[in-house]
Amino acid sequence: MDFIKALIRQYWVNLLALAVFGAAAIRYVHLARWEEHLSLFAYAGLGFLCVVASEEVAEWTGRYGWTRQQWWEYPATWVRCLGGVALILATIQLHLR
Repeated sequence: MDFIKALIRQYWVNLLALAVFGAAAIRYVHLARWEEHLSLFAYAGLGFLCVVASEEVAEWTGRYGWTRQQWWEYPATWVRCLGGVALILATIQLHLR
């Protein structure tokens, strides 16, 4: 039981993001004209990716600074928070349609 509690304590954000993305996917499937709502589902998918793999997304979206010797990337916490916001907003927009 302690092992399950430790897993939930460590991965609760990922589980919450999975639940919200699941709600977006279910709503997307139930919409009759899926091609009109593909962009919202893509935003939800990108938000889910940013929440679950924030360090990797921060590394992928990094860029060089003024010189080629400087590599700059967004902090992983920013990527995770903005991804969560995008996921929630896209899911809300899907449910409003």
